[in-house]
Amino acid sequence: MHNLYLRVMILNFFKVAFRNMKKYKGYSFINVVGLAIGLACVFLIYLFVQDELSYDKFYSQSENIYRVATRAKMGERKTDYNSICAPFSPAAQSDFPEVKYAVRTLFRNNVLFSYEEKQFVENKLLRTDSTFFEVFDRPFIYGDPKTALHGSGNIVITETTSKKYFGNSNPLGKVIRMGEKTLYTVTGVVEDVPENSHFHYNLVCNLKLSAEEADNWFSDYMQAYFLLEPGTDYKELEAKFRDFTLKHMGPKLKSILGIDIYEWEKSGNEFNYYLEPLEKIYLHSTTDGQIEPISDIKYIYIFSAIAFFILLLACVNFLNLTTARSFTRANEVGVRKVFGSSREMLMLQFYAETLIMTFFAGILSYFLIELILPSFNMIAKKNISSYLLWQPDYLLFVLGVIIFVVLFAGTYTALSLSGFRVMSVLRGEVRKGKIGQRIRASLVVFQFTVAIAILISAFVMKEQVDFMQNKKLGFEKERIMVVDRAYTFDAKEKETIKEMLFKYSGVDNVSFSGMVPGRGTNGWSMYREGASNEDMINFRLMHVDENFVDLLDLKMKDGRKFDKDRLADTSVFIANEAAIHALGYTDCPVGRNVYRPNFSDTGRTPIEIIGVVKNFHFESMRDKILPMFLTYTPQYHQRYMLVKLKQDNIMGGMKMVKKIWMKMTKGEPFEYFFLDADFNTLFKGEVRVANILTSFTILAFIIALLGLLGLVSFEMQQRVKEIGIRKVLGSTEVNLIVLLSKNLCVSVIIANVIAWPLSFYAMQQWLSNFVYRIDFPWYYFLIALSISLLLAILTVSGHSVKVANANPIKSLRYE
Repeated sequence: MHNLYLRVMILNFFKVAFRNMKKYKGYSFINVVGLAIGLACVFLIYLFVQDELSYDKFYSQSENIYRVATRAKMGERKTDYNSICAPFSPAAQSDFPEVKYAVRTLFRNNVLFSYEEKQFVENKLLRTDSTFFEVFDRPFIYGDPKTALHGSGNIVITETTSKKYFGNSNPLGKVIRMGEKTLYTVTGVVEDVPENSHFHYNLVCNLKLSAEEADNWFSDYMQAYFLLEPGTDYKELEAKFRDFTLKHMGPKLKSILGIDIYEWEKSGNEFNYYLEPLEKIYLHSTTDGQIEPISDIKYIYIFSAIAFFILLLACVNFLNLTTARSFTRANEVGVRKVFGSSREMLMLQFYAETLIMTFFAGILSYFLIELILPSFNMIAKKNISSYLLWQPDYLLFVLGVIIFVVLFAGTYTALSLSGFRVMSVLRGEVRKGKIGQRIRASLVVFQFTVAIAILISAFVMKEQVDFMQNKKLGFEKERIMVVDRAYTFDAKEKETIKEMLFKYSGVDNVSFSGMVPGRGTNGWSMYREGASNEDMINFRLMHVDENFVDLLDLKMKDGRKFDKDRLADTSVFIANEAAIHALGYTDCPVGRNVYRPNFSDTGRTPIEIIGVVKNFHFESMRDKILPMFLTYTPQYHQRYMLVKLKQDNIMGGMKMVKKIWMKMTKGEPFEYFFLDADFNTLFKGEVRVANILTSFTILAFIIALLGLLGLVSFEMQQRVKEIGIRKVLGSTEVNLIVLLSKNLCVSVIIANVIAWPLSFYAMQQWLSNFVYRIDFPWYYFLIALSISLLLAILTVSGHSVKVANANPIKSLRYE
């Protein structure tokens, strides 16, 4: 009997809840839609965050894999990079029993491969050690992962690459060619690397090093990863790197450069190896030289906070509308109490109503996610699938959010409405609106505070991104077409290509170089005049030809450019201003020398500085411009061909460049990019975050305005008689609209005042990540104030005009 009574009671709760939703359709609709949008935002951000947190965790031993990084200080410059020298890995595996496997990785892009008559340009060729798949295990479709790389002529390809070259057939034993002569035999086909990895590959071959490279402790051009024995404390292993460095590098520094490592450290220099856990690289690494772009854990915190506050906005809508509607439920509560309902029973009734609304909102949120997920993926640069919505861990999160909403939004409603006193209801005290007015006003202020803070943050992020993309970089990046694999040509062929292009009217200039801004540089440690052996300075180096300075429109501050008719120019430098500052050459730097260490003996080779260019950005604008030299190398180190096209004939110029390429290479694939678009990819992480934040700003305002619409609609119904009386006494429509909007405008202004310092502090913290950044745009405060007031007034105006235009006779008959 007791169970039957309980079932009937619960059924009755839900019947009453459905009746109330049907009775107040407009408010129920606003509540459900507002909650649905809020839940959709939360669930989307959860999918995004989970995807970001999942990077590199698919390897079976991922928790035991670490990347080696180097932290150094030379003079005034500090560096933190993830590339190391070639002999480090084998020496570490030999010296440390904790290191089960040590593998090195070296990536090459734009490599020409061919099979029979097919040609392909591959951008993800990985050269590595034979034990690579012992560390980074992936399922093999064909071949044996333990032996696939045990041979200098072996190559492993991914499933996608296999289908591209060989269709659906088994490719084992087939031979492909790299470049003109190098042959590889396919010994394995591995499943593609998932997207949530900090590096990807299409082909994997054995790392081939000369004896000199294998023993060069002063290089830093490859990554190294350790698979540690289970249970190893990697911090304890790091503590041993100090003695390891002294053992292996100390004697080399002394014999080759004449540097005593202890004296070098006493001069204020530092050099330390440390380990980065594989699972933390994507979000936590701060090192330079990443293989592929990574993210930042700060953005996870930002988006998680946004999800939480948007959920609060949706809950606040529910609270506001429920408390505003409280006096219409007062009679219901009074009658129920007269007939014996306890406060606990009434609370369960209101919890049931909240649960039903949240349930419907949850269902609607799934449809919204399906609708907006493609656009979200495009903005977030993700490939999140909707099937994740039905995974057990995701459904558990959904259940947790729904419980939170029911408890947060339902508790206050249940407590406040169930607490009405019968005598107060009968006397009409509740109808006078004494309950909840201040709380509702405070909640409106909270809603707009959150929305305005997000709006200002989105403005600032967008401005910083625009600043980075449009700032004067110190070089010309427009209309510059960059063709990769220019190392295909010898010096004579390069001159021939230049002659052919200069004859074409659609081309302004042509240059060959080893690097272009935004795609990295080489490093070289050198000495200033009179420096001790321990006093070295690290410089960046760009290999260029005689046209490079003019083509990029670099500004000469002093001296001259390279001259191809001067044979000695292959042994001189053009410095940037940062290099001159690092050298301390304040007076007449042109004609002075910088000294390169000789690795064959302890002497130094002087290199004359023939010119100085003004600083230009050749790397990310997050960091300051580093000391850099341009070196003239017309015979080698020239990977790129840069062609500056005329504005009025860009398409014609592109066709001519392709025609000449196809003729000179006898039909090799033509790969190119434009420098401005390529350089802007350095900021794509910031662009992505700004776009996502903008999207959620819009949704936050929609939620806030939906709640405001319902609240204003309800409150105006309660003031119908007042408005009718005012119209009879002569109030105009404008007077009435101002009257009805006044309190709302005060709430929005208060919300702005609260949001301004919060957003200012948050954005100052974010901007501190950039060396080159905007000053905080104070006028955004006024813009945010104007937008929030305008949207709020427009939301109210529709109802205000309708009520103000109503027949006062009907208004006076209301109720």
